[in-house]
Amino acid sequence: MKNSIIINRSRLFLFSFLTFFSSALTFAQDSAVVKTTNVTTTSTEEWQTNPTYWIIGGVVLIIIVAIVAMSGRKRND
Repeated sequence: MKNSIIINRSRLFLFSFLTFFSSALTFAQDSAVVKTTNVTTTSTEEWQTNPTYWIIGGVVLIIIVAIVAMSGRKRND
């Protein structure tokens, strides 16, 4: 009978110790220090997606069409 009481008490002590230790580890993971991580990413942009190139290309195309259309006329001097 005494052996079972000692075994039960030792199990209770071991269980209590493990419970306290695991809860201490859990609370130890909380940190008041804020850590910041800087992540730099580089992105490449294709020229087709930039609207500036489309606008400049359109203006150049209109100028070329206007020059070609004007050069086909005969001048009456």
